[in-house]
Amino acid sequence: IDPHESFVLATPGKTYTFLFFCFIVDELQDECTLYLWQHKDQTLPTSTEKNIMFTPHYDTLIKSGTHEYYAENQKALPYALAELVDNSLSATAKNKGLRTIEIRLVFEKTLGKNGVLVLDNGCGMTSTQLNNWAVYRLSKFSRQNSKFSRFKEGYVRPDDVPRSLNSDISYFGVGGKQAAFFIGDSVRMISKPWDSPYVHELALSKEDFQRKEENNEDVYTGRIVSRMPCDPSQITDDERFLHDVVREESGKQSFTVVVITGILTDHINYLKQDFETWTRELAHIYHYYIHGSNGNVLSQPSFKLVVFIQVTLREKPPKSPILLNLRYVNNDMQTLYINAAADSFEFQATTAGDGGKVEGVLRYHPFLYDRETYPKNPSSDNGDSDDNESDAGARGKKDIFECFWNGRLIPYTTVSEFDWCSRPKKGSALPAECFSRLSGVLFTNDKFSVSTNKLKFMELELKLRNKETIFTPILKDQVSRNIEKEFMQWLQSCHERYDKQVRFFGFRRTITRTDVPGKQNSPWGEFSAIEWDGKIYQTGQLVKSQRKTPTLYGTIVRFLLHGEYDGDVFATGGEVEVTREPSALYNDTKIMPISKIDRTATDEVILKGIEKDNDKLPDKLRLEWKEEILNPQIPAGSSIGPLLVEILNRKGDVISHISAGQGPGTWLSVGLKVIRHGSRFLFYDPKLKTYILFFLGPLNDLGKYSLVLNTIVGEQDSTCLGNRILPSHTFHFTITGKPKDHFTLSQLSPAYRVGNPFDIVLQIKDHFGHPTALSSDTQPVLQCSGLDVSYETVSKSDTKVTIKGVVVRGKIQMHHYDLHVTLPGLKKSKETAHIGLLPGAPHSVHVKEESAEVENGSPVMFNVEIHDEAGNLTANPKQLVRFSVFLIFKSFILNSASCKLETSRFFYFILSSQKNVAPVVIGLKVVPSTRVARIEVYSQSEDLVLRNKEKISWPAGGLLENLCYRLFNERGVEVPLTADITSKIKVNWTGDANSEDLVLGKLPEIQVPTQLQGERFCQVSYQEQNVSFYLNLVDQFDNVTKRLPQDSMKDMTVEADGLDTSKISFQSSNSVALKGIRFHSGPLGPRELCFHYKSFEERVIIKVTAGEPAELKLISGPEQMLKHFADVIVLKGHGIPTPFLLQLCDEWGNPSPDQRVVVELTMPVISQPVNAEGKAQFSVLAVNGSKGYYQLNFKGSFNEKPIRGPSVFLTVIPDPNKPVRLSVEYDKTAKLLVYFSTNILILSHKLMTVVSDEGSPITDINPADFSMLLWKGESSTPPETCSKPMENEKNDCYYFRDKSIPVQIGPHTIQFTLRNDKTKVPLLTQIKINVVPNQPFKLAPTSIPKIPVVSYSMEMPSRTLVENMTLVIMVSFCPRRDILSVYPQCMTSFPLIVFFFITDVENQQKMAELTKKKENLTVAINQFAQRNESLRKLGTLLARDQLFISLQVSRVEQMIHEKMAEAAQFERAPRRVCSIPNNFSGPDVVGVVGHLALIEDDDAARVISWHLGGDMDCVITRTTEAAKRIYDDTQGNQQVLPLDSIRKNALGRTLPHIKNGRSLFDPDGNPVFARHLLICPKETEICTTVFRNLLDDTIVMDDLNSATNYRREVMKIQTYCSTILTRDGNRVSARGKFGGSQNKAPPIGRLRVFASPLPQRYYVLKEETEKLREYHVAVTKKEKAEEDQRNHYKSLESPEMKQKQEQLNQMKLQLQEIEMQLGEILFFMSLRKKIVFAYFPFNPPHHLLKS
Repeated sequence: IDPHESFVLATPGKTYTFLFFCFIVDELQDECTLYLWQHKDQTLPTSTEKNIMFTPHYDTLIKSGTHEYYAENQKALPYALAELVDNSLSATAKNKGLRTIEIRLVFEKTLGKNGVLVLDNGCGMTSTQLNNWAVYRLSKFSRQNSKFSRFKEGYVRPDDVPRSLNSDISYFGVGGKQAAFFIGDSVRMISKPWDSPYVHELALSKEDFQRKEENNEDVYTGRIVSRMPCDPSQITDDERFLHDVVREESGKQSFTVVVITGILTDHINYLKQDFETWTRELAHIYHYYIHGSNGNVLSQPSFKLVVFIQVTLREKPPKSPILLNLRYVNNDMQTLYINAAADSFEFQATTAGDGGKVEGVLRYHPFLYDRETYPKNPSSDNGDSDDNESDAGARGKKDIFECFWNGRLIPYTTVSEFDWCSRPKKGSALPAECFSRLSGVLFTNDKFSVSTNKLKFMELELKLRNKETIFTPILKDQVSRNIEKEFMQWLQSCHERYDKQVRFFGFRRTITRTDVPGKQNSPWGEFSAIEWDGKIYQTGQLVKSQRKTPTLYGTIVRFLLHGEYDGDVFATGGEVEVTREPSALYNDTKIMPISKIDRTATDEVILKGIEKDNDKLPDKLRLEWKEEILNPQIPAGSSIGPLLVEILNRKGDVISHISAGQGPGTWLSVGLKVIRHGSRFLFYDPKLKTYILFFLGPLNDLGKYSLVLNTIVGEQDSTCLGNRILPSHTFHFTITGKPKDHFTLSQLSPAYRVGNPFDIVLQIKDHFGHPTALSSDTQPVLQCSGLDVSYETVSKSDTKVTIKGVVVRGKIQMHHYDLHVTLPGLKKSKETAHIGLLPGAPHSVHVKEESAEVENGSPVMFNVEIHDEAGNLTANPKQLVRFSVFLIFKSFILNSASCKLETSRFFYFILSSQKNVAPVVIGLKVVPSTRVARIEVYSQSEDLVLRNKEKISWPAGGLLENLCYRLFNERGVEVPLTADITSKIKVNWTGDANSEDLVLGKLPEIQVPTQLQGERFCQVSYQEQNVSFYLNLVDQFDNVTKRLPQDSMKDMTVEADGLDTSKISFQSSNSVALKGIRFHSGPLGPRELCFHYKSFEERVIIKVTAGEPAELKLISGPEQMLKHFADVIVLKGHGIPTPFLLQLCDEWGNPSPDQRVVVELTMPVISQPVNAEGKAQFSVLAVNGSKGYYQLNFKGSFNEKPIRGPSVFLTVIPDPNKPVRLSVEYDKTAKLLVYFSTNILILSHKLMTVVSDEGSPITDINPADFSMLLWKGESSTPPETCSKPMENEKNDCYYFRDKSIPVQIGPHTIQFTLRNDKTKVPLLTQIKINVVPNQPFKLAPTSIPKIPVVSYSMEMPSRTLVENMTLVIMVSFCPRRDILSVYPQCMTSFPLIVFFFITDVENQQKMAELTKKKENLTVAINQFAQRNESLRKLGTLLARDQLFISLQVSRVEQMIHEKMAEAAQFERAPRRVCSIPNNFSGPDVVGVVGHLALIEDDDAARVISWHLGGDMDCVITRTTEAAKRIYDDTQGNQQVLPLDSIRKNALGRTLPHIKNGRSLFDPDGNPVFARHLLICPKETEICTTVFRNLLDDTIVMDDLNSATNYRREVMKIQTYCSTILTRDGNRVSARGKFGGSQNKAPPIGRLRVFASPLPQRYYVLKEETEKLREYHVAVTKKEKAEEDQRNHYKSLESPEMKQKQEQLNQMKLQLQEIEMQLGEILFFMSLRKKIVFAYFPFNPPHHLLKS
């Protein structure tokens, strides 16, 4: 190439163009391909080739164990060490002496680096073998010039040995290097072979690999150093601990040392802190190499050393070195398995084709007493809780078999089970627990592949489960191919021999048995039950025996176990005593071993066997009469019989004896009894099956008889066999009399009256004197001397004849007569009776006088006689004759047949109570009398005339005075009062009436008592005339009585439909009072009460109305609730469209119209009384609350007494269309920079989402409803508009685009607002932004300086431009306090100063004055302008702030005052309070349980407080530390409950009768969770957690009846029912128990109860008051805004404002003049060229700019 020729040099990735032949090669890489082109666009003329090398990266070696080991973290570290031990085992395989392996850990910094060494006394390695070791994945089958080379010597597979313990486990050329670099980052191999005097060393390290890679050297190269033993020349300063190792080389024929350094810190900590854990795991891996093929049997220690593996840990002093021989580790898992096993089962398996061989051992770990003996892994903190689940048996979910390969554990492979050792799917007699008590081990040879790091088998389980794999049990004396059968027999034997799992419980006593000979008779423990294989047998249970002839069925009496016990105990067996069944057949008890109980027998099988034996027992008697008795009526003197009796069993066979087994058994016989009033006859023959009874009799006594036949067993004449009554038969018959023979008369009365009928009874008898019947056609004949005798009828019944209506008539001549009675046809047909005869009943009245005349009041005499129908003069005791006229009666008594009339003014004589006696009329003329006939009592002051027997009312304790009286005769003429007359005036209210007042016609005053038990009787009387103020009771004869007799109350009754007579009572004083009238049920309306007193009856109609209000019923409501019994679903914030209509009822369900009842609802709804029909209607306008289930409770109150009401379940769901908040998304990390030129910077897009009540975005909002305000401090900017989403943007978001960033730096607030018809109040959300300065724009002074005027002068002030000026960096109009040098290149403007330079001092002064005046005018004009702008904005704001409000401020204030006054009444009203002291406080103390909640209902508060009981005074704390502090301060007397120890329960559970939101049945009693009745005023979430744990799911209902019914229904649907509390104070436990004092709450006064909350009305008032306050503020603001607006407009038109405007105009004119003067001066100076001025733009005059 020509030196001046240009060319192109290219690589596959870059092109270089050179003008001359030289270039920098630093940019090229080694082994890269170069292309030499003539020009840049030249194409390849042909294909090219490139040689490459792909040597593996050194990470392939040093990170080869990362995946395998790091997958298990530090738990895999023992397996990495095991890889190094594997190499040592292979190296020592052919040692003739002791095989020694040591793991030495050196963690002592004084000796250099930390190191892990593995030393052995094996065959060592030559340099070639050491080289082969370094080659990754060079297995022993592929190594050249090695001991195991197949090309030189050929690989010789070791012979088979037990358990494959052939030490042939160093295999793949991988594990050692993986393990070394997993443990550290450097490994040194030191080895001396048998036949070499030299020691060879090879070192590999990560640092060396990296160095070679950086130096482009071959990474996979190294050097092997050969040296003499004990030569420390190769030891570096970091490996000083190797000096001891080198010194130990002396005298060793061969050895190998693996030295690992650069140990990871985590590995060091693990090896030191978990020394016991990983050494135990190594002992587990090499268990059988350490202890031999039988393992570590602690009971039979082996002193033969197989492999000596020692671990040494050396740390920094003063810690002593630790030396551990793995042989002495006794808690590795294989040691635990071997020594916990009671027996083992060995087998072997052979795979087909490849010669694979597996030796297996199964071990059985029995159940001993009360625990499983299956060993737990000591490395597990919780006893393998993950694998040892309670329902998975002793082994848990662990696999059975651990797997060993060539005698070494493969840790990550286990085998669960094989088909032959798993539990049969069809069931087994063995319990399932037996199959979980197995552990096992599999020993495989090298025909099974393992992973290179020997952590897993590749396909072991797959090969073993192959159908061609043969399993063979290894037995001592025989060979069997059926491994499943042998295994099941072995397992059965282990279970029976070793499992001690019969638990005896229910210990009763210790006894001595008499049925056991010798020393075995005592002691024996007696138990009531056992538990065997998970099944419980107890006293009284039926069992069946097995392997026993004959089979026994019986009832358990007790269990017996030899030894002394005092409680529950476990044993392998015992004995059981049973009563043989059926007890009627055997009547015996047997004692047999518990093992004889047939555990497979079901109750059905046992009962079937017992019934089979019951068939042998007598079942019934069969009777056969030789001469059948057709009529059970047998004449007297007859005999019965003969009859045939046979005994039959249930099969119908005739039996004569009972056989309970061997032997003749027990003979049966029949006993006979004929029973009448104690007479008994008994016949039986025990030798025959057939029993014949011949004639029995004769039987002469009349009456009913019973012939009883009983089955009799044995010689004791027993009719029972055990507890079974033997069959019997009873025959009933009657002995009747023979035909009639004579009769007898019944006893007659000694005297009869003429004409009065009476009856005669005749008793017909037979020959034996037995009553008999009379033929129907026989009529009696009656005769009496001198008298006429007749009768009406004759009645006959059985053996008696009654002659009815016998009447004797005639004149009585003597006192006694003979009455003859004859019955024709009898042998003795006549009988005579002696009777007495008296006059008959009154028949007529006879008065001797025909007429009379008498003065009224004078006596008159009449002679009256009473005759019977035969004309006999008759007189009867208390015979009354009444004389009357105009139906007015007065009675008198006739003392004899002729009587004297005491007084009479009447015309008719009538015999009382004898309506058939005709009255006698006598004419009597009565003339008026002059005697006092009438008395009149009156009051002068009260203008009151008292009528006789009148009842008057007077105030208690008052004085009835000014009483007077007058007397009148029969003519009605007033009788003058005289002393003789007034002496006969009597009053009953005082005993000393003033006689003088009586003469004047005055009566004594009546002092009315303050208390009256009844009516007071007051009477004024004159002889027979009186006036009384009280109603006297009289009997039927007009006799006055004070009160009824007390015993007469029992004769009084009252009846009515539905009347509750349990509380009816009659009380007598001066009248009879009926109390306790109450009706059970029935319709409302008129009811008739019927009163009875003896023969008297009276009826009263009363009106029945509803009873006392007792409950509220929901009769109308939402359709989904009434028809479908479902919860009412309500959107949050919405109402329920259908109102709730409630009916007030009494306790019987009758509608009650009592308008005094007030109905309340547990919502902010005003309470209201019921209407005239007893109904109340509630409309729920809005429901607010979080999503969930709620209960709407209706309740009433009547005289402060609660009335239960219904409950409605509400499900509140969020409203998906109701906006609740605004969510704004924006880049919070973006810096908002003020733009440096235009003061406007576009804000990032604000993305806003309207979130609904349910959390979802709302997409149908009009963007015009949104607004955005941005302000700093108090001011704000006009609202910004919102934009719709674009095509590629979210449709559920709203955007504010292209908004300007404020020009002022500092924090700003952005407010987003949504106003539309879906939101009652605007939704607001605010975000904070911080506007920071942009790049610097200019330097400017902090304040505009005055224009200086300087002149050429020697004085310093005349030449000073600026004295003090502060410059700041400006971004637009914002100062930035940064250093100027930061942004020198960004400055677009620097501050320049305008000044005037004047050479003339005079002009300088004039210029300075004009300049100063100009500046003052400029400031004033600017102030005026700013003021006008502020006024303009103020007017705009005032117009915008006007509100449309109708109410005045005074009215709002009045309403607030009324609401506050009503709320204050609630606060002052007495309420229930919690009496528990609350003396604990602090930041971590929540409070006492009793003060955390309020309960409104008194009944609920009582029962819940009582149920919580001792928890009421428990202190709740946030932390356990705070709880311990209270515990210590109170010396342990105060109970505490920390929140951090409480289980957080889920709150979504519903009542038991509700499932999937639907009610499974309609419960009574208003069930509700108790915790839902608690109101937590503060710490709501914490209190909810506390009471959720204390009360759990406790339910509250109305009464005990509804609670028990509710629990019964819940149990029917198989749902758990928690404890139920009732408002009447009862408790039904979760187990269903109720009743007793422990389940009855005491009165509320004796309890410490929760306080009651303020009424719901109180909170409604508070909320209304707060809203009124807000309304008041709005009204005030509105009025103030109107006033300010008026004042503002008024001020704008005021003279003062006009004057100021005129001043402003004048200032502007002055300013113009001054500027013109300044311009003239400047212009003049410029003509003379004596002015130098500079202009810089910070507000210079405009004309200067032009200049």
